[in-house]
Amino acid sequence: MQSKYTKGATMRQTAVLASMCLLASVLCPPMLWAQEAAPRTGSAQARTSVAILELEPKGVPEVEVSALSDRLRSELLNTGSFDVMERGKMQEVLKEQGFQQSGACNTDACAVEVGQLIGVERMIAGSLGRVGRTYTVNLRLISVKTGRIERSVTRDYAGEIDKLLTSEMKQVAQVLAASAAGKQVSPQAKAPAMSKPIYKKWWFFAGLGTLAAGGAAAALLGGSSDSDGTTTPPEDTTIPLPPARP
Repeated sequence: MQSKYTKGATMRQTAVLASMCLLASVLCPPMLWAQEAAPRTGSAQARTSVAILELEPKGVPEVEVSALSDRLRSELLNTGSFDVMERGKMQEVLKEQGFQQSGACNTDACAVEVGQLIGVERMIAGSLGRVGRTYTVNLRLISVKTGRIERSVTRDYAGEIDKLLTSEMKQVAQVLAASAAGKQVSPQAKAPAMSKPIYKKWWFFAGLGTLAAGGAAAALLGGSSDSDGTTTPPEDTTIPLPPARP
């Protein structure tokens, strides 16, 4: 038969184990929910497919216009907002589609037609001009689906074309990227956030965790009591002395 002291120890162990299980059941769900709610950083960001028509030269050598067009393609790609079709690929697709255009393709209607043939979402068209030492860059971001000009960018730069190539084209690309990113924001993203139920709030689980921890502590501190509420005295381990000799 088990003594009262043994029964009390067993009950203390059971109480501690139950408190630990309760604490684990309280803390594990919010941890799992936090993992599910964490943003997925590995997913690829949606990009807008775009192609650039050769800029129309106005008082600028064609070789310089071609260099600026290529630099704009590179800077647009570096923004991470666009999938840019290369010049050679665009010309190849247009040739396969039998596209023919007399003169320069620099109108919005021509840009939309080219965009439909090569299968992109946006087209960029414009011109590069120079008056004296001042260069002027005019660009239009055109929606192939609607034919509407979504953004128009104009840059004036007084100086050498080297600076225009290395600095101004990067700034122009960032402006166009910001405009394209703004078009991708859905109305649902601006809806007010709904309040969370009480069982999904952190302080709710913190309170339950505190109660569970308090139960474990109470079991440890009050574990010396038996089931009948009386304290079991420790066993007497004193060795009796032998009787005195007469």
